[in-house]
Amino acid sequence: MLTWLAIPVFGYGLYVVINVMFVGGAYSAAGLYHPLLLALAFVAARRMDRAGEARSAAAGIFFGVILAAWGLAQIGPLGAARATAFFEAPATYAAVMNLFLLPALAVALAGMRGRLLVAVSILLAAAVFAADSRGGFLALGSGVAVAALLAIRARLLSARGVVAVLAVIAAGWLGATALRSLPGPAGETAPSAAEREASSLSRLELYAQSWDAWRKQPISGTGYLTFRYTLEQGRAQVPSYGASNVTWFAHNDYLQSLQELGVPGLIAFLGLTWLAPLLAHRRLPRLAEAERPAVVASASALAGMSIHALVDFPFYIPACLLLYGALLGSLDSRLGAKNAAQEPRRWQSSPWARAARAGAFTIATVVLLRPVAAEAAAEWGLRKSAGGEGQQAAFWLGAAERLDSNDWRYHWYAGQFWESQAADSGRREAAQLAAKAYAAGLAANPLEVKSLLGMLSVQRRFRQLLAEPADPATLQRWTDLAARLAPLNPEVRRALPR
Repeated sequence: MLTWLAIPVFGYGLYVVINVMFVGGAYSAAGLYHPLLLALAFVAARRMDRAGEARSAAAGIFFGVILAAWGLAQIGPLGAARATAFFEAPATYAAVMNLFLLPALAVALAGMRGRLLVAVSILLAAAVFAADSRGGFLALGSGVAVAALLAIRARLLSARGVVAVLAVIAAGWLGATALRSLPGPAGETAPSAAEREASSLSRLELYAQSWDAWRKQPISGTGYLTFRYTLEQGRAQVPSYGASNVTWFAHNDYLQSLQELGVPGLIAFLGLTWLAPLLAHRRLPRLAEAERPAVVASASALAGMSIHALVDFPFYIPACLLLYGALLGSLDSRLGAKNAAQEPRRWQSSPWARAARAGAFTIATVVLLRPVAAEAAAEWGLRKSAGGEGQQAAFWLGAAERLDSNDWRYHWYAGQFWESQAADSGRREAAQLAAKAYAAGLAANPLEVKSLLGMLSVQRRFRQLLAEPADPATLQRWTDLAARLAPLNPEVRRALPR
């Protein structure tokens, strides 16, 4: 059933998919799966009954406790400076932990008590401090503030609740600090004040890059997950990242959404991030008292991640999208969403509706399964290539190219394979297949310089084996394009004529 919260979930997701498939400057399979994870979690949570929701919440908290213990072990016995668990960055770990912690703190503010709740909350709070992420701290503080405002609105806030939450946060900080002081293996050192200042300044450089890229394409945007290419083209304006440091993110999801999806995409993203807390604030007084603590818990966690997105990239992380979608669906089920199965509409049960649903499901399945199949084929082909099984490698790498021809990576894998075959055997066919694969990769993603470097390499190394070698003017045009796409890239600079 379509609700006020369902509109931005499906609207934003559909807009991202359309951008990835038809509008954006570069195809990315992540642009198909990110909206899917968000939407599936939203629908699943919205359709759960209260018992199923309680079981799912318990399972989620159990997973959060494991992550918290893992992160605390990293900064304690393992000697790491900042906790990450299995995530790549402390900021990502902090974003995930806050999505577990903030609901627990919110229900404590709303008057719920219990030793287990307190113990779990302290553990989760310690994990957030173990990450030592400024964005994580911002999300924690703002999420608690939103929870307090909503608790006041719901007439649930008490002095005992405020004291309990402050005590939990203080205990979490003390626990993380104590673990860092334990004797252990010589590990990493925490970032210094100068390093933190440099990190902040580098983000300002990234913001400026993203803003300038948006100004060139204000309506359609540059395409979902194309910020990395923006960085490559303008590295001279981001000296803090040097010639080789890479990031896919502007460290501000609002600005990155504006750059990559244009003004319509930013509007959809704002609906996804801020409509939920606003609706919760408006409707809380009209809800049953039993529903209010859960509404405060969900809305405050959603607001915390939305504020975190001002300085980091939680909306590009699959785990964050899953948890965000689940909290959003849970909130929607309490703000007035009704089970469509309980109140069927005629159009929903008509043959045309059933046919439309079946067609949409078939199209979605084909679209979503192709990248998975292509990735599996490419991985198997690369393994066969590493094992010296050339014929099998050629078959599976070619299969990956055919399965998802929009993804430049599979053409590049094939080009690398055939180029190595040409170098080993001197076969004309291998050199021509390498040139063809690299050209297909550039056509699939005109922003990726690796395909262009592959084309130049084949032309220079195996020119005598190619049926139609590029003329000097074409080679110069390719070289100039490579210099524009990634002017400071070391591989590009080596490829430039001296």
